[in-house]
Amino acid sequence: MRRFVQCAAILIATALPSAASAETIAEFYKGKTVTIYVGFGPGGGYDAYGQLLGMHIGRHIPGQPTVIVKHMPGAGSLALANYLYNVAPGDGTAFGIVAAGVAFSPLIGAPLEKSSARYDPAKLGWLGSLEKFTAIGIAWHTSGFKTLEDAKVRELRFGSTGPASGAEGYAILLNELLGTKNKAIRGYRGSNDITLAMEKGEVDGFYGWCWTCMKADRPHYITEKKVNVLVQLALEPEPEMAGVPFALDLVKDPKDKQVVRLVLASLAMSRPFAAPPALPADRLKTLRQALVDTAEDPVFLAAAKKAGREISLFTGEQIDALLRESYALPNDIVQRATEVSAAK
Repeated sequence: MRRFVQCAAILIATALPSAASAETIAEFYKGKTVTIYVGFGPGGGYDAYGQLLGMHIGRHIPGQPTVIVKHMPGAGSLALANYLYNVAPGDGTAFGIVAAGVAFSPLIGAPLEKSSARYDPAKLGWLGSLEKFTAIGIAWHTSGFKTLEDAKVRELRFGSTGPASGAEGYAILLNELLGTKNKAIRGYRGSNDITLAMEKGEVDGFYGWCWTCMKADRPHYITEKKVNVLVQLALEPEPEMAGVPFALDLVKDPKDKQVVRLVLASLAMSRPFAAPPALPADRLKTLRQALVDTAEDPVFLAAAKKAGREISLFTGEQIDALLRESYALPNDIVQRATEVSAAK
């Protein structure tokens, strides 16, 4: 009997650590703080979506942790992507919103982007995106640029947050395939800074801003005709922008069209949130579901509508599939897209 009791005691003792370590998701998050990082400065579209999610996602994470939002601007959000991949805690208490272009920079980015991208997009924990949009190229009404044809005649200086930004990718794409003379003026923290610079005449225009962003952030640009919309860039034309040149229609060569589609693929995931690669599978699943639940939450949707932000969910699983498809494209298409990007 004594031997039986001793054995039982040993079994119970060895089982206790396993039982203690079987922490539920709710137990892990209870009392914790989750930080959502924004890869751009305050006041722009990325900040708006980061703040919106920060105010509501906590209700949908088991344990209902406190959620705060911090900014980490730099190099078109490459700085944040590198931080998430190499420095941020991988336990589910940190994730961030980056430019969709960071998912494609290692594939078709310019040499500077590739050398600065210290991460593997396939290994990041993509939670999902809250918007897909039509990118636009605009020029201030006093800049002298009324149509895209004007940008073929003389240099159009546009504001940029850095080499990984959509602004540069789209502007240089137009330079290479359509013969425009767009020139990036770097150093701005986000769309808010770029639009202010455009208003002050520091730059002529802005590439890579979204149509819905302009409607939400600067509606008077449209109603008071403060800008000329030169081009729209997307996989499908925006119905509200009838009469504005559609980039895919302007490109005639079939292979060039494939290149354009690859460069524009990121527009399907225009406001993506990513977590560190070390995130445990169960917590990645939890955060992905929390983002989906938030995107379907009537309270969240009402807040987004009030803020003038459209919600178009693109799930983490869809982002994974898009990246697999894009990274598997033929070498000649990828090389051409890379050459276009390298022209920066």
